[in-house]
Amino acid sequence: MKNCNWMLAIVLLATIIISSCGTASNTKNIRSESDMVYTCLPCGSDCDKMNYSKPGTCRHCNMQLVDSKTIVHKNIQPEEMCSLNEKDVIFLDVRTPEEFNGTAREKFGAIRNAVNIPVQELEKRINELVKYKDKEIVVYCSHSHRSPRASYMLTQNGFENVINMQGGMSVWQEKVKEAGCNESLYINQQ
Repeated sequence: MKNCNWMLAIVLLATIIISSCGTASNTKNIRSESDMVYTCLPCGSDCDKMNYSKPGTCRHCNMQLVDSKTIVHKNIQPEEMCSLNEKDVIFLDVRTPEEFNGTAREKFGAIRNAVNIPVQELEKRINELVKYKDKEIVVYCSHSHRSPRASYMLTQNGFENVINMQGGMSVWQEKVKEAGCNESLYINQQ
């Protein structure tokens, strides 16, 4: 009987050691579901700041709830765009082509030299941006409802320097007063 207990203890210890092999260094990164905090897939609404204790869908916008630690993009205000070195930054406009080129009913302007990939097409066209993976990418739309989602998509696909412009182009003229910045970055569509 003593030999059986001794053998059982050895087998149990061996099982624990083998199952933890290779994961000991990652133990601090493993969280149980009860430790996780969920938030809605960024949609640009106030519900982006709400936290949930389990996965599901946001009760306000119906977006999927994701681990809040996976939302790693930064945010920038339109008036802070002037401090960026535009030669080192890629501007990504995720609006429709009509909004981007000024033929839509609402004309909010655009950022000079921006790349236009509508958020609805971003997943299938993300390879077009791979050449910019090491650059800072500033993502914007009209009201900052599509750009947070696009920013999240980019970070989930390995883009590390992603910045969402809050407020979108609809607030540009109200917030950006620096003439030099407007001259170098802003395209008025009216």
